[in-house]
Amino acid sequence: MDFFSWFISMALTIPLFSMVFVYAVVRLVVDNRKKRILWTADISTIMLILSVHFHLRTIFEKSYLFHIILGILIVLILFYYLDYKKSKIPSIYKASRKVWRLSFLVFFVGYLLLTIFGVANGIMEST
Repeated sequence: MDFFSWFISMALTIPLFSMVFVYAVVRLVVDNRKKRILWTADISTIMLILSVHFHLRTIFEKSYLFHIILGILIVLILFYYLDYKKSKIPSIYKASRKVWRLSFLVFFVGYLLLTIFGVANGIMEST
């Protein structure tokens, strides 16, 4: 049980390592390179969301998980509406895939920026 909790905490603290691990596992299952990358992004998105949440909670001492989920749902509604305007036969599946992939990019950049900000903030507070 200790190894499992250690592994989960490392995956959330340093999601870049967990992305490499997920890619290695997906590589064993999927032959197509593009699908491997997309599967890795899809699986890693939840780790990035939780990592950004814990970074925000550590830096600002307040939970923003509700705001994160609400923001994702608002973007999903917007994508669904745009899909409706475009094709008149909207697909919640297509809209959710687009939002999930966009979330990967947003939270990956957010993770990097919050990591840099957290390190800089820690250095400034210690001096």
